[in-house]
Amino acid sequence: MDDQALIWNTDTNLNVTSFTARLRELAGADGSRGRLHVSDLWHEDVPYSVPVLAHRWALEGECVSFEAPALGGTYRFDLEPLYAPDGSVAGVSGSATALGDAENRLDRRVYAAAERTAGTGIWYEDLRTGGVTISSGLAALLSLDPVTAQFNIRAYDHPEDRALVARTLADPDAGERYCCDHRICFGDSRVRAVRERVETAFDRRGLAIARIGTLVDISDLKEREAELADLALCDPLTRLANRALLIERLGAAVARTARYGTLCAVLFIDLDGFKAINDTLGHNAGDGFLKTIANDLQGHFRPTDTIARLGGDEFVVLVEDLYSEEAALSAAQKLLIGLKGTFDSCGHGITIGASIGVAVVPRCSNVPEELLAMADREMYAVKRSGGGGVKLVACAAVREPSSPDSGDTLQTA
Repeated sequence: MDDQALIWNTDTNLNVTSFTARLRELAGADGSRGRLHVSDLWHEDVPYSVPVLAHRWALEGECVSFEAPALGGTYRFDLEPLYAPDGSVAGVSGSATALGDAENRLDRRVYAAAERTAGTGIWYEDLRTGGVTISSGLAALLSLDPVTAQFNIRAYDHPEDRALVARTLADPDAGERYCCDHRICFGDSRVRAVRERVETAFDRRGLAIARIGTLVDISDLKEREAELADLALCDPLTRLANRALLIERLGAAVARTARYGTLCAVLFIDLDGFKAINDTLGHNAGDGFLKTIANDLQGHFRPTDTIARLGGDEFVVLVEDLYSEEAALSAAQKLLIGLKGTFDSCGHGITIGASIGVAVVPRCSNVPEELLAMADREMYAVKRSGGGGVKLVACAAVREPSSPDSGDTLQTA
């Protein structure tokens, strides 16, 4: 390690565990005071204790770079978390580089460009004078004049997120520090998602002297999170709901039937003869046909009903707001007729049929997984009988089954 460099490491309590001889000399840390805190290295001439607060951000896993006056000069600080073998943050590694006048001007331009590229900005509020300073990165993010005399971060809160921000600020701990993800509005009706982090700096008497805030543009991150959430709940081939989303909506539908005294039905659908399509025309044609069926199913039902693909050629439809079992059977029969015929897919005329099992809520069960299993069982009973039919789960509380393992069956001609 270069003893002329200003480099140090801390533990998670920000106690200094190692530092170079040059930093010891500049900070006047001769070891006579015993254990050193990072605040002992960077004295009160640093405005608002920025380095100390930045160390806390590094402990939360962030890499932080900034400029601040210290030890009689201006320094570029670079902080990053130190990780233990188990992946947890064990401390902070820091370095500081003194900036000369020409270097200072150049580095400020480089730092400003880095801020703009990263979508990051910093603001400082002096609680003693009321003055506010903003970085060039924040000015660029909010389309502001960097020499602005007035700045109120709350003025940029998105109207729909103001209640969220207000709850965060009302938290008892928010007086000293808080972190909140929300949206901001600025410029020509632009909206961006940001992560706002604010810390309060105190002097040695414990009096609050400043607040330091950062805004990081996380719009791309939020979009990616939304995409991943969509992938987690949608079938990637057809863009229909997947099993997880179906179970979630079925649970909500069960609750609504109890509240409003209505029924809902689970239609478990398996396409007859689909394997032959893959075998004769190939899997690309099969995938194209499944998309065609998905579009056709959406045309059969209301937007309030849920259509899901569980995999392969198995589809499930959750039909809500029914008032009788006959309505459930009628919906399944109409679908069966609609699926019996020739479909045009990828330039091929494909003839197909379907087998459908039906379970009615709440007469069969109020448990989503049980309802699916019941409808699935009845669908396979139709398959074993040659396919092309609808079978309703028979519930003893409603009627006696017509055979040991069957419910009502409708076969098409």
